[in-house]
Amino acid sequence: MNLFYTTPDLVTPKLLRLTDQEAKHATRVLRIRTGDQIFVTDGNGKLFNCSVSEIHKNDVTCEILDVTLEERKSPYITLVIGLIKKRDRLEFAVEKCVELGADEIIVFRGDHSEKGNVRLDRVESTVLSAMKQSLRLFLPKVSFAKDLSAAIDARGKSMSLIYADETIDKGETQHLLGDQLMLVVGPEGGFSESERSILKERGGVAYSLGEKRLRTETAAVTITDRYKNGLLL
Repeated sequence: MNLFYTTPDLVTPKLLRLTDQEAKHATRVLRIRTGDQIFVTDGNGKLFNCSVSEIHKNDVTCEILDVTLEERKSPYITLVIGLIKKRDRLEFAVEKCVELGADEIIVFRGDHSEKGNVRLDRVESTVLSAMKQSLRLFLPKVSFAKDLSAAIDARGKSMSLIYADETIDKGETQHLLGDQLMLVVGPEGGFSESERSILKERGGVAYSLGEKRLRTETAAVTITDRYKNGLLL
């Protein structure tokens, strides 16, 4: 099944529209034609079973045949990941974590992050593609924070804070649980002493991912999978 995405403002009780890249992908790549049945999500948990009624150059209008509403699964996971200089590795980490169930992504510039910038538009595109690939109906939010403190503050104090820490022994790991989890993974250089102090001051709990030191993208995928899918070790 191919899943398409449209923004909620393009949905009415009887019709919805695909525009821009979604419309082009449907008509030029997948060769969708009038009368074809397709599935569309608004990124807010709704799945629309549609029949294509009109096709224009950058716009596809669809008649809504049926609507299914999905409830968001607990826990709600916000992944906070340190900026990786190589763009493809950051996008890989984001893609896989979204497929595994991350609900929100915050990229932060760590004290030990190498110089470089993040293009949020590319990260957002990666998130959208991963959502459709994995047939998820909720589009994860994406944002950038200037540092770790700002990233943590972006979600307030209601979330349980867990951070991947390669310096602790597996036996010291605490399995902090809850319906709202913030999982923090540092950049390639790890957390600075200042950042470790911030994490502890905010009530963060250290979590060991094993005996070996992992790359940022591997750590992000591992901790997301364990907490979202109940695979805690």
